[in-house]
This record gives sequence, structure tokens and C-alpha cells, in this order.
Amino acid sequence: MLYENVFIFSGQLSQNSAQDKFQEFLDEIKKEGGKILKNESWGLRDLAYKIKKNSKGYYFMINCECNPKVFDSFYVKVKQDLSFLRFMTLKVKEVEKEPSLLIDNKES
Repeated sequence: MLYENVFIFSGQLSQNSAQDKFQEFLDEIKKEGGKILKNESWGLRDLAYKIKKNSKGYYFMINCECNPKVFDSFYVKVKQDLSFLRFMTLKVKEVEKEPSLLIDNKES
């Protein structure tokens, strides 16, 4: 099954710390036999409203093909780690080949 996942990490983290946490999820998907089809860093962005006293967050996106049971461990980690602000998973029919409009081009 194809999925799109969006992660928002606390803006109080350093960029490297946020990137490391994101990499952990990429590695977890691969370890469970999934394939990463696309991943993007959308950078540090303002939140529409404060979440856990944060007004900014690091946004990341993954498109993957995997078993839905892979996300069970994600949900446990999200609840335990205070640096996670939000995590969303959507089942999609296909993965866009083009980079999204939100990609942080400053890093490229």
C-alpha cells in the first residue's frame, strides 16, 4: 500500500536533531521491508496556532510503500516523544513524481 506521512517536530530542536529524528523513521520503514519512494524536508515553518507551546515546527514528508503495521510503532513513539508536534498518515493511490510546492529550496 502507498502512504504519505507528514511529521512536524518542535521548532525548539536544532535542524540536525530534527533531521536525525526524521532519519530514524526512514530507517524504521526500510527495516520493516518498506520502500521509501520520496522524502522531503519542508524546513522550519510557522504553525497556524501554538502546539505544545511551539509557534514553529520542522516539517518533513515521506511517500512510502509498506505494510500498515509499520505505523503502529510510529504512534507509540509520537506519544512518548515531546519533540513530536504532529504526525499524519494518508493512504494514497499514487505518488507525485515532482517535488511538492512546500519543499524548502533554500537548502538545495
